[in-house]
Amino acid sequence: MADVDSLLEEAEKHLNRFEYEDSYEKFSQLLEKDIDEKLEARAHFGRAESALGINEIEIEDILEDYEKAIEIEDDPFYRQAAAGFCIDIGKFEQAEEHYRKAAELDPENKHHYLSDLAVGYRYKAPVMMEEFVEQVGDDIILRKSLNYMLEALDIEREKAKELLQ
Repeated sequence: MADVDSLLEEAEKHLNRFEYEDSYEKFSQLLEKDIDEKLEARAHFGRAESALGINEIEIEDILEDYEKAIEIEDDPFYRQAAAGFCIDIGKFEQAEEHYRKAAELDPENKHHYLSDLAVGYRYKAPVMMEEFVEQVGDDIILRKSLNYMLEALDIEREKAKELLQ
C-alpha cells in the first residue's frame, strides 16, 4: 500500500506543479494497480485533470475519465470539473446535467453551480454555436443564461422584472 500512496503523492505533486505528462503517467500507473474504489475514482479524476494540459489526449478520453470517476464516486467536485470541461467543449446538455447533479449532491452550494452554468453558457455558447447565433441572434442564449442565473439566485422571473423596474 505504501507503493500506491507514494504513487498517488507523486501524481498529485506533478499535477500541482503543472507537470501534466508526468502526472498523467503516474495516475495511469496508479490505475493499473489493485486499488480501492475511492482511490480509483481519484485516479481517474486526476488523470482527466492532467490530460487537460496535454494536447495529444483526445477529448473523449478526458470525458471518459471524468465519467468513470463520477460513476465510481458521485462527488460534486468531480461533477463541477466535468461540467466545466463540457462547457469548454460545447457539450452544454451534459454540462447542465453535471451542474444540476452537483447542486443536488451539495444543496448548500447550489447557487455556485448554477451561476457557473449561467456564466459558462453565456460566454461559451455563442463561440461554440457561432453559425446558429448568426442565424437567430444571441437572444436565445442570453435568455437561457439569464434563466440559469435567476435559478441560481432563487428569484422568480416576475420578481426579477419587478426588481429591475
